[in-house]
Amino acid sequence: MKVDFSKDFTKALDKLSGKIHHSVVEAINNVIDAQTLDDISNCRKIETLNNVYRLKIGSKRAFFVLHIQIDGDLAKFEYLVSRGEAYDKKNMERLRKKDV
Repeated sequence: MKVDFSKDFTKALDKLSGKIHHSVVEAINNVIDAQTLDDISNCRKIETLNNVYRLKIGSKRAFFVLHIQIDGDLAKFEYLVSRGEAYDKKNMERLRKKDV
């Protein structure tokens, strides 16, 4: 699967260090290697949105929007936030705008 990263996601990833940084990179590699969504561990669809999924990585949550294109699947990682911020109203509204 192809992946792309938003500016917000990249900035959040750059702030991480040590074990959690390594875990996020492993999760991204898991998405790259996946043939289908079922191959991605700790991945769950956000029920109220059509194309938004969440990866659980320790105390962090990575949200990505899955776009199906003619030439293949593209998972664009939008946000990397802590578990406490993951489902707040502001974050869900930002994800809703990305869900096309």
